[in-house]
Amino acid sequence: MGQRGKIAILSLLLLLLVVIAAQAVGVSFSYFLPRGGIFSHPVPPLSLRDIGIDFGRYLGVAGSLSLYSMRGMGIKDEAGDPIDTAEPFIGPFLSVMSSAVGKVRVPIRKLVLEAGGGIFGCYNFDPPLMTGTLNRYLATATGPTYDAVTSEVSAGGRWAWGLVFGGKITYFVKGQFGIAAGANYYLGGGDLNLSGNFDGYVDGAGEAVGLDLPASLENARLDFTGLEIILGVEIKL
Repeated sequence: MGQRGKIAILSLLLLLLVVIAAQAVGVSFSYFLPRGGIFSHPVPPLSLRDIGIDFGRYLGVAGSLSLYSMRGMGIKDEAGDPIDTAEPFIGPFLSVMSSAVGKVRVPIRKLVLEAGGGIFGCYNFDPPLMTGTLNRYLATATGPTYDAVTSEVSAGGRWAWGLVFGGKITYFVKGQFGIAAGANYYLGGGDLNLSGNFDGYVDGAGEAVGLDLPASLENARLDFTGLEIILGVEIKL
């Protein structure tokens, strides 16, 4: 298992440790807008949020666990720059996301302001390539322009990881029960291990068979960069 997979597993383990000693827990609707992708939504039972431990009034650690239905996501190159494929490149698929973050809290009577950051990891269940997007990209990305393309390309990557940071506002309506709203920004990615070849066709000029993938796709990565919006409730235990 690679370093990224180990970090993703470590994130899950940290979440389990936090759950055991949790002093608060939240449940939320959470929506993810990936760069170069399609607005995605959670799968019931929604998302577990802010499973955390406080260190005094102002500091704490927290974890989260969410099951997402990713409708479509983009890709990026080794340097982290997005590859312009005009449309989402991968999807739809399910993704289990987990995070472990440190946070700073500022309580103001019934209102609590929070900011934090840490790491996230996720496992993506058999993310398929969007064949139409792939073929349209291959038609113009290799130098010659083809009128039609057929491809046999597969993706083998499942894990993704990276950094996450954001903030939240919680208003405690009564006692230990609060209503929360916030946002997180994810900055990460995962290896795709794309492999295969394609055939290009030019009207009136025949075909080119068994072409290699362009360099832009050889080391392309899933672009797990995007904004997450959170609406939910929090309960102090």
